[in-house]
Amino acid sequence: MSLATRAVYPSQPTPLRSHLDALLAEAELPADLDADALIGIVVPDSNRASGGATAATAYQLLRGASLDTAIVISPSHNGEFGRLSICQTDTYHTPLGGVPVNDHLRNELCDEDDDIFLDDTGHYHTEGADVQLPFLQAALAGDFDAVPIVMGEESPAFCRELGGAVGEVMYGKRAVVVGSCDLLGGDDDAIARFREAIESFDESELMHLLGSETVRVEGMGALITTLIASKARGATHARVLALTPPDGDVPGSLAVAFWKG
Repeated sequence: MSLATRAVYPSQPTPLRSHLDALLAEAELPADLDADALIGIVVPDSNRASGGATAATAYQLLRGASLDTAIVISPSHNGEFGRLSICQTDTYHTPLGGVPVNDHLRNELCDEDDDIFLDDTGHYHTEGADVQLPFLQAALAGDFDAVPIVMGEESPAFCRELGGAVGEVMYGKRAVVVGSCDLLGGDDDAIARFREAIESFDESELMHLLGSETVRVEGMGALITTLIASKARGATHARVLALTPPDGDVPGSLAVAFWKG
């Protein structure tokens, strides 16, 4: 299966690698954040120019790390399809090479939750895993596999179900969960409450802000699920690493880290 990131990133491996390496090199690593204890990150879903720099602030935390698996959770860009889909292909191809899909973990997730299906619906677009996997390939040391998940339903119940299931299958594994979303709107007060809800693991307040569209996020399910999964896996700290407000029709961007401390 070919990768659609070529529409937003260089399609050839050498320019793409150089582009991502430059973004990672320019990102600053917070001195007081233990990258070795990282469990989850949230990054921009789309790949506009500003989104790449924001994403690099989170992916920099993984630079040089050795992991077995990345669970990548993204919103659907095919509309709602009432369930959660994990791609059926054995390998997810990017310009930087193929990333094996972890068959054992995706089957385990399907067994954990009746709402998770093996289905290619929602996969292979210009956002989500198509953007995140090249970043992971550039940042991580050595090979890794992935479990790309698309959320065709973002209700609180689905977020809790998927978050709990992801946290459970991550147990005992060298794994990271990556959620992707884009910030679409919210006034200054609402954005401040949004930041506080993330950093205090207040999923109820986060669901209220997003469900009422006080803060508008494309991919709110991926954001909430990543928070829940990280907390279930033992995360005790959360930090908004970067937050760029929307500018007219251009979405804002968000980067978050969840880690044990």
